[in-house]
Amino acid sequence: MKNIAVLIPSFTIEYSIGILDGIYDYFIDKDVNVIIAHTKFSHSKVSPFDYQYWSSVDYVKAKDIDGYIIVSGLYVSSISMKEFDSIIESLGPRPVVSIGVNSDRKNVYTVQADCDEIYFDIVKHLKEKHGCKKIAFFSANSSDSAEALARYNAFVKAMKDNKLPFDPGLVMDGNFTDFTAEEQLLAKYKNKADIDFDSIVCANDSMAAGCVRALQSLGVSVPDEIKVVGFDDAVVSRILNPKLSTINQNISMQGFRAAELMNEILTGKKCDKDVYVPLEARFRQSCGCISCADNSHVYMDTNGKAEEDGYSTVQAAGQFFADMNEKNNLMTLMDTLSCSNTLKQFFYNLRYLAEQCDMPEVYINLFKDVIYNDPEDDFEMPEQLELAMLCDLENNVHTFKPGVIFNPKECFFASRSVKSKPGIYIVHPIFACENSYGCMFCKIKNKNFADYIVHLKIIVNSIAQSFDYTNQITQAENLKNANTDLHKQSRTDELTKILNRRGFIEQGQAALDLMQEIDKAGVIFFADMDGLKIINDTYGHEMGDKAIRLQAEVLKSAFRSTDIVGRLSGDEFGVVAVGMNLSQVNQIRLKVQLLAEKISKNNDLPFILSCSIGAVDLQKSSVLKRLLSEADKELYEEKRKKRNARLSLNTK
Repeated sequence: MKNIAVLIPSFTIEYSIGILDGIYDYFIDKDVNVIIAHTKFSHSKVSPFDYQYWSSVDYVKAKDIDGYIIVSGLYVSSISMKEFDSIIESLGPRPVVSIGVNSDRKNVYTVQADCDEIYFDIVKHLKEKHGCKKIAFFSANSSDSAEALARYNAFVKAMKDNKLPFDPGLVMDGNFTDFTAEEQLLAKYKNKADIDFDSIVCANDSMAAGCVRALQSLGVSVPDEIKVVGFDDAVVSRILNPKLSTINQNISMQGFRAAELMNEILTGKKCDKDVYVPLEARFRQSCGCISCADNSHVYMDTNGKAEEDGYSTVQAAGQFFADMNEKNNLMTLMDTLSCSNTLKQFFYNLRYLAEQCDMPEVYINLFKDVIYNDPEDDFEMPEQLELAMLCDLENNVHTFKPGVIFNPKECFFASRSVKSKPGIYIVHPIFACENSYGCMFCKIKNKNFADYIVHLKIIVNSIAQSFDYTNQITQAENLKNANTDLHKQSRTDELTKILNRRGFIEQGQAALDLMQEIDKAGVIFFADMDGLKIINDTYGHEMGDKAIRLQAEVLKSAFRSTDIVGRLSGDEFGVVAVGMNLSQVNQIRLKVQLLAEKISKNNDLPFILSCSIGAVDLQKSSVLKRLLSEADKELYEEKRKKRNARLSLNTK
């Protein structure tokens, strides 16, 4: 059985839902496993922890994944083609079907919209049906989106093929947003008399909506004086006044054709590298094909035939009750999870959660230890995952910690029973803030993708909390029974006898959490010895070790007994100073300097110990590692000042 991964950055926009609908419809009765990965964007900073979703990509890089469908148009709307190409490269030589964006790589096949044909039909319609001769265009070329450029080029070609003059002066750029389009049009045309076009075609519906607002504010009647056409057939096109003439991308068909193409590739069929899905025009009120007085839900196709448009009253009522039912489900879900303190308690509720959320199979895979995932670093997948919980409603299997350990780089599915059954799954990383715990994936029964991703998010948050609480009580019990000396030894630096990195991070983070909880002041210090390399090169490493040991003594003496001091690496030290303010930092620097001089003299060192110190307060983060990084930046500024001072003395 083949395993196919689908990479998509968002589940909650119309385009995504349409693509996933098509993929689902094709694969639902096929003998394959489909894993849909909600990825967002690598190192994304749109929301504080968006970057954590990107680890979903690493889960589907397992060797038993046979091919990929990538919703490329959404990726390249936010990242460069170079960055997108690096994503494809990271997936290796396995076949890739790209939806919306072409690639020169041999293993990449493309499904995309046929913009040339539809834009020819649009321009022809405006020319022959409405007598338009001067057609303007709202592009989004400034976004560097491949789709934006394709639409612009197709429009230019359509003007030429319809024997109409293309005027670059009638091209504006709205960067795909309605407000930008509105601002740009009003910046160029100050009043109605300035307008030098009779119609305008926009590269998406949002920009078309902005155009309509701008034209109406100038006193221009749409469609009587200016015709407006959009692209996407988004919901806004049906609720705008006047209703927007637009281009329907046949999005669901693009997803369906991508799935079909991937299946053909994996079954060894010879396939075209590029597949084009035809688009269709939907002419409504904004070009004049439907009267603005007509409130019926219809549009005209390119042949002038009236077609039903949008939800009926019955469908709208059905959607309303479905939405209300989903809200009730969410409240029940959160009430249920509020009782899950430990992982075992969570497991007792898992069967009910699976039934409530229409998840016939649920798999929860956990790392042995929590992984700190910094937003600036690339996620590193460990070589061991544990299948911690399994709930298979179809086969009445409900297991806690079955003892299955597997390498996620080798296989996505830990259980052999899963591999033998076809299904469509969604994978979601388990994380809380910067901490990563593993991943959860579930089989789905319907196409309510947005509901599934919300349910999964609520559930993984609960898993993370249960994991942490279970670890806390386990560690507390272990500490009672463990040899105290061994525990202390594992957290003490052998050379300096102060806390090592592990001990410092543990105790320092606990102190930081308490300080922020009770709103107490504090300062995080990062110290780095000056000239250790010169000491090692001149006097030998034995003397260098002595210098490190004495520097630790300096810091331990300079700070209070309540402060937490640790050695982070070779010549780097950290300090968590409880209750201290930044105003005291210079006093600490002076104290460290004087103590260093005294200890150097008392130990007959052939040099004077010295270190540079960076410091930050608790306002920048709740994470000790991040605060140390900020203090490190301040440290380098301190080193720069010292270098400049030495240069100044040498000059004199």
